[in-house]
Amino acid sequence: MYTGTEFELYLLKPNQANMKKIMIISVLAGLSALTACTKLKQLANIDVNIPYSQQISVPTIPGGVSGTPIPGGLTVPFPAVGFATNSKQYIAQYHTSANKIISVGLNSLALQILSPSGQNFDFLDNVDVYISSQTQPEMLLASDIDIPKGQTTLNLVTATDVNLKNYFIDDTIYFRMTAHINAVPFSGTQLEMSSIFNLLANPLD
Repeated sequence: MYTGTEFELYLLKPNQANMKKIMIISVLAGLSALTACTKLKQLANIDVNIPYSQQISVPTIPGGVSGTPIPGGLTVPFPAVGFATNSKQYIAQYHTSANKIISVGLNSLALQILSPSGQNFDFLDNVDVYISSQTQPEMLLASDIDIPKGQTTLNLVTATDVNLKNYFIDDTIYFRMTAHINAVPFSGTQLEMSSIFNLLANPLD
């Protein structure tokens, strides 16, 4: 039997089971808070599309007459076209830094005939587009095969599993095309190459 004082002290003694429950609840609350902070940070990630556009001249086929079929076809290399990435400006605009960039991907790449009027891609069978930069090697980025007749715009199939971060943070990116043609295109044919890159980055702390 407890005396009055002993009983009061007994009541004041911490219950071990309750203490364990309190500790478990505290740990779970801490983990929940950490998870919530991580999710908020992920929601705050910078996720923006950046468009670029370049004009490209179709090389002249020596001695060729526009529209003349080419038996067996001909592979035509295009000169590389460079364009400024403006990556430093985008990095500053979106309040991030080069080392906080998670990935840069290519969402889309399209070719469109600008001139002459009436020209389409009937002269084209296949096309490949390669990317390179001052510090990064050339690699295949997009392509289209068995191009149907009557097209004036082509949406190329892009490489979606490559991280182009190191190309993007360079000052200049180069696109180079190779095309397999089946006929001589009109002299002076001009194309527009439109690309959309996706920038995913963490914000500055």
